[in-house]
Amino acid sequence: MPPIINGLIFGLIFIFALGPAFFALIQTSIQQGFKKAIVLAVGISISDVFYVVLVLLGMAKALETDDFKFWMGIFGVIMLGAYGLYSWFKTPKIQSEEAIMNDSNYAKHFAKGLFLNGLNPFIIVSWATWVSAIAINFEYSFNEQLQFFGGMLITILSMDIGKAFIAHRLKHLITVKFVRNMNRTVAVILILFAFQILYFLLNNYV
Repeated sequence: MPPIINGLIFGLIFIFALGPAFFALIQTSIQQGFKKAIVLAVGISISDVFYVVLVLLGMAKALETDDFKFWMGIFGVIMLGAYGLYSWFKTPKIQSEEAIMNDSNYAKHFAKGLFLNGLNPFIIVSWATWVSAIAINFEYSFNEQLQFFGGMLITILSMDIGKAFIAHRLKHLITVKFVRNMNRTVAVILILFAFQILYFLLNNYV
């Protein structure tokens, strides 16, 4: 089977991935619109592409130094904690389609996806593990690895867009109370992820 097809299939493993970026994606789709959720998903995907390319080029060792992972983790903790607190205290509201269309600040959502995913130290560890496992089990050449992980990333991005689309289609069922509860649920989840990263850092690098 061609490497890219294998990659497309293996990407389905991430269909139930529930990291902080996933909850931000659903929240964005419901409150800010499907298009902005797509932009956020692209930001998430670009951070994945960045790490996959670095790992494939053999530069992961430089990124896996204790100092780098510690400070990247600290930035991740700060960002997740700040976004979690923002979500908790954010005034719940349901924007009209007109208001969503008039808001063209897509860069903010791209940056949110890029940093929520990219500053999570578990992401580079995950991709380094995947690259090692695929290299050992499939004995792919460099070009074949590029095809394989290209397929995986395409599937992951497609699933993220699909999740955002489903959330957006269910928007008509959403009430202000639901938005408040969702914001606070997302806040708790993000803060828990921040504590998880902090616990990992304290146990491994301090």
